[in-house]
Amino acid sequence: MVAKLVISLDFELMWGVRDHRTDQSYGDAVLGGRKAIPEMLKRFSESQVKATWATVGLLFARTRDEMLGYAPLKEPGYINSELSPYEFIRSGVGANEREDPLHFGRSLVDQIANTEGQELATHTYSHYYCLEPGQTVEDFSADIESASAIAGDAGHTFKSIVFPRNQMMDDHVTCCREHGITAFRGNPPTYLYRPRSGKENTLAVRGLRLLDGVFPVSSSLSYNAPAVQDGVVDVRASRFLRPWNPKMPLYSKFHVQRVKAEMEHAARCGDTYHLWWHPHNMGRNMEQNLKQLDDVLAKFRTLRDQFGMESVTMAELA
Repeated sequence: MVAKLVISLDFELMWGVRDHRTDQSYGDAVLGGRKAIPEMLKRFSESQVKATWATVGLLFARTRDEMLGYAPLKEPGYINSELSPYEFIRSGVGANEREDPLHFGRSLVDQIANTEGQELATHTYSHYYCLEPGQTVEDFSADIESASAIAGDAGHTFKSIVFPRNQMMDDHVTCCREHGITAFRGNPPTYLYRPRSGKENTLAVRGLRLLDGVFPVSSSLSYNAPAVQDGVVDVRASRFLRPWNPKMPLYSKFHVQRVKAEMEHAARCGDTYHLWWHPHNMGRNMEQNLKQLDDVLAKFRTLRDQFGMESVTMAELA
């Protein structure tokens, strides 16, 4: 088989971190991520690399009223009510993208959609958490309906989904199939990366994942053919591209080396390698982070020339 490189990005602005970070503590990274997105698109175009942008549905809205207008009638029933964004939308979010660039992103959505080779996928409407206590599959279905509706009115149809925090159960995947979604980003089939709620994602688990970023704690994370779960293709993740860390520059150097070594292994074996990150991961230390991306894309071009490795979106692989 011809090797494939899949890249997916969790495009969420502050919606992805609002439950544990504030505008004051992390807003600079999100604003930096906005600046990084055009740079990433430019590099993808120059290297003829395709990517799947899993986009929080709220980012399609041009105004606060539009966010609420598309919101599901059945809001998530989380026991921890702070996980639901709707009260914040009603009382705290700005009026539009000019006033509140941390929570609106339609101009960026349009820029991604207008760049050849880029797929717009869903990251749910509200950055929905499938494993948090209190939520139901019915709540999730209502959320996906809202995401599909606001995207549809903008001229887009979703074929792929990335579950926020990589949280999912079988019933959520089945629900996606019922909404016409054909691909999802699953987790690597190892203990370290199995789906977990926020409470289960302990310091020990995060530490082992950090270690696995430079040492082979887990086995090879590329794969020859994706699995199919209830009619939906599991385009499972291989590696999270960690942002450059000024406190651990050697770690970052060895991490990129590990990513490139895994890419080469996949190219030689005819496997699929799925790399992912968030745009806001590049919002701080943007110069160094873009250099890391340049290094990865240069490696892909070499593997494309040597082994015929192809760049595909999640929907294309499915």
